[in-house]
Amino acid sequence: MEIATRLKGMSARKRAKIGLARLRAEGVPPQRIVSIVLAVSALIKADATAPRAKEFRTVQICKAVHRLASGTHRVWVVEDHQGRKRQIEMHAFPKSTGRVLREMGRMLEEPCDWVIEKHVAGVLAHRQRYGRPRAAS
Repeated sequence: MEIATRLKGMSARKRAKIGLARLRAEGVPPQRIVSIVLAVSALIKADATAPRAKEFRTVQICKAVHRLASGTHRVWVVEDHQGRKRQIEMHAFPKSTGRVLREMGRMLEEPCDWVIEKHVAGVLAHRQRYGRPRAAS
């Protein structure tokens, strides 16, 4: 898998595929992705001020999923001149640009269209019946 610092210059489609591969490598279960797609779709439908364009939903879904496994993380243990060991960490995150978000969002959303169509109404009904979750104190 390509590390995050080497993605520059690649096509949006290739970067999106690498992002999906990261999800698999991190062990993110497909159910988690489907639940994010469903939750974002329901929240957008419930919010009267949210844009109704499908592209907006696609990008929001991708943003939420992309956070689950983006970036390259490395840790090195180095020894200084006095023999003390020190840990150095590098955390590099790929820039999530508009074209990549749209492409990856489409790849995530299209297989879930049936789930969105069938279950968003149920999620909204559940939300209305039980209310919004309270923030943790």
